[in-house]
Amino acid sequence: MARTRRTAAVDIGSTKIACLVAETDHAGKTTIVGHGTAAPDGFKQGVVINLDKAAQSVEAAARQCEQMAGGKFKSYPVFAGISGEHIKHLTGTAAVPVRKPQRGISPRDVEDVIKQAQTVRLPNDEQILHVVPTQFVVDGQKGVRNPIGLFGVRLEVEALLIIGAVTAVENLYRVMERLESRNRSLVLQSIASLYGVCDEEDKELGVVLLDLGGVTDVSIYRDGEIRFTKLLSVGATNITKDVVIGLRTTFPQAEELKRKYGAAMATQIERDEPIAVEDASGRGPKQVSRRLLASVIQPRAEEIITLADAEVRKSGFGEGLSAGVVLTGGGSGLCGIDLVAEQIFGMPVRLGRPDRIAGPAEVTRNPSFGTAVGLIRCGVEGKAASQFPTPGFLSGVGEEVRSWFT
Repeated sequence: MARTRRTAAVDIGSTKIACLVAETDHAGKTTIVGHGTAAPDGFKQGVVINLDKAAQSVEAAARQCEQMAGGKFKSYPVFAGISGEHIKHLTGTAAVPVRKPQRGISPRDVEDVIKQAQTVRLPNDEQILHVVPTQFVVDGQKGVRNPIGLFGVRLEVEALLIIGAVTAVENLYRVMERLESRNRSLVLQSIASLYGVCDEEDKELGVVLLDLGGVTDVSIYRDGEIRFTKLLSVGATNITKDVVIGLRTTFPQAEELKRKYGAAMATQIERDEPIAVEDASGRGPKQVSRRLLASVIQPRAEEIITLADAEVRKSGFGEGLSAGVVLTGGGSGLCGIDLVAEQIFGMPVRLGRPDRIAGPAEVTRNPSFGTAVGLIRCGVEGKAASQFPTPGFLSGVGEEVRSWFT
């Protein structure tokens, strides 16, 4: 009988760090057995700005996982998410002759053409994180998803190259090194979020994934692969700041009011009840109406969704997204945000929860754990992960290529 195995995830968000430990049994069922969160001290929008504080933050969340799950976090394969405004993407194309056409296209041929697609000239401060083949072309026949075994003499590929800043990658590497984990991999958070809250059918039909955290991550998937990703510097944190200013209260109080009583549409408030609000000046509580709170939140919510919609339209992939829009992240819990998104995008909208694997309700029913759960799935299923590069060197693509066709 096969032994159980464990996988760990580290999601570095703009408002919190979330760590998970999951256990996969001999039957292939994966269950979350430990979770922990910590403030993202030492990070700014997912990028390391203070190494010591960043390492301490990740260690604090990891220790919570250890207390709940038992065992040592460093002994498991760790999958860490990476995001930030430094992330961008390019299109890479390449063609190679098939080594032995009569035997069919082999995995070696696929690896060769993928490596060729990476030969783009990049600045010294950038490197490739992921190579995502969007289609293969066999002797002029386009639209091939899996060319292995097909007869052909010439193999071409069109691939999406996900690019990241070397500095951001290396500093994240150093943070993870503090965990003393021997097996650690990087996954683009946009990809991880999809595996956390969406199904394979969503990827095939076409979907916009909107991760509403402290900042907003917009990504588009079509025909099974990621086609576009963009990080917007505005998000749920900006809504909280507006409440601070609009109601003249403290940030913690504004965050609590937003979560308990907030709404993205004033018309969603059926009963306009009074709310007690602590005054920032320390004069004691005051009374405000729920509709007033909603009127403060609504303009910013509309702005965030409008900016996301504009990015989707500019991307060139906004048409024919049959699965519509999926909202996830902590900000997706705001009452009425789905209705605002439906009006602005003009597409069906649904809330995405990370319930694709088993675990406690405080994780699987909480959209803010969507990326962390997706990182676990990427690790367990061997999808979309690039090994952390040794400083100064790029990782190979062989393992990633093999995982696509498993």
